[in-house]
Amino acid sequence: MKKSSPALASLAAVAALGLVASPASAGGGHHPKPPAPAAPVAGEVTTVAEGLLTPLSFAVGKRGTLDVTQDFAGLLTRIMPDGTTEILDAAEPGSGYSFGAVSKSSKQRGITYYTTVIGAATNDPAQNMSALKSVDRNGNIRTVADIAGYEFSQNPDSVNHYGFDSIDAACAAQIPAGIPVSYTGLEDSNPYASLPVRRGVIVADAGMNSLIRVDRNGGISTVAVLPPIPLVLTAEIAEGLGLPQCTAGLTYNLEPVPTDVERGPDGYLYVTSLPGGGGLNNGSVFRVNERSGESELVATGFAGATGLAVNNQGDLFVAELLGNRISVVPAGSDTPELFYEVNQPAALELHDGALYASVNALPPGGVQEPEAEEPPVVEPPVDPGPPAGRIIRIGFEDNCGGGRGHHGHHGHHGSVADSLDADTLDEEQEDQ
Repeated sequence: MKKSSPALASLAAVAALGLVASPASAGGGHHPKPPAPAAPVAGEVTTVAEGLLTPLSFAVGKRGTLDVTQDFAGLLTRIMPDGTTEILDAAEPGSGYSFGAVSKSSKQRGITYYTTVIGAATNDPAQNMSALKSVDRNGNIRTVADIAGYEFSQNPDSVNHYGFDSIDAACAAQIPAGIPVSYTGLEDSNPYASLPVRRGVIVADAGMNSLIRVDRNGGISTVAVLPPIPLVLTAEIAEGLGLPQCTAGLTYNLEPVPTDVERGPDGYLYVTSLPGGGGLNNGSVFRVNERSGESELVATGFAGATGLAVNNQGDLFVAELLGNRISVVPAGSDTPELFYEVNQPAALELHDGALYASVNALPPGGVQEPEAEEPPVVEPPVDPGPPAGRIIRIGFEDNCGGGRGHHGHHGHHGSVADSLDADTLDEEQEDQ
């Protein structure tokens, strides 16, 4: 959240979102509706890496190498299939920088992309700095683009209205200090995911509430601004927050907070939206037309949606960091189903017929929520034990559901790949 407000953090932590995604419509109308597709079923689970500290983002290479951020340690680590490790980049001790948004590129000589950030939610360009960086197979590091600089000069989500949708002056006067009655998008950068495409990299910035494209020369443009998430305040929520009863029934528009981005087999981008705090089930997945910037709600009901994977059939896998589960939304459906229960899953990747997930992603001490609607951050526990973060490999029964979503022509709304410009489609990533 861009507003520094413990009260608004409580709003996000107590409220529950009641959005319902509309099912995809089918053309024709004279044929029987086909049966609902069967959801992929989890098979054998193995641990491929362990002893990690806050592995909130990772990418899988062609030969099974893992490039993993250890956010609390300020490290970008490469883990080889034999378990040996290499530090690709490290923040200066005590600097406060964290790494994230890891993705791999095969078309650009095995480059790994990632982001660095400090000062998210301060709304201060002197404190909030973020960048897209890359490291090649020889270990050469390059700063590709100044993401925070773009946010502070352009502020894409300034077009969004957050806060109460409509409230009379008498009721607004009773709102406790710290809960903003109404505001537009503030200046804040917290890049959380990246996706290499043919002419650059798409970055989902959770503070910016936007998707941006970074070209190979470091130029930045806005791809899409996600819409606000409407939350209807019930009398119970209002009472729990100390809000006046006049707010019951009113709508409060939350910031969407995009946390991951993937390409679907239909050519569209799919984006996870957090957007609230502990215990909520208001996370969502949006479908975004990269050419027009238009977005559409696909599914909702996730508790802290932080990771996404899309297979060739259009099934959506969603990591629910605050729900301790990985859910799946079968192609053609808008209803999440349980895929696998596991502690604190953060990031997902499909590779070689299996789903990889980082789990135990937060250290003892759990989630710190100083701001509402920001991706979870962590603080050191008083007595930290050994790092418990792992990356696991989840097979599929009968190998169903294992393909990545770049080649097929299925999905939640049918194929549109032919209607998109060739330049908007992904390059083939290393795990293909």
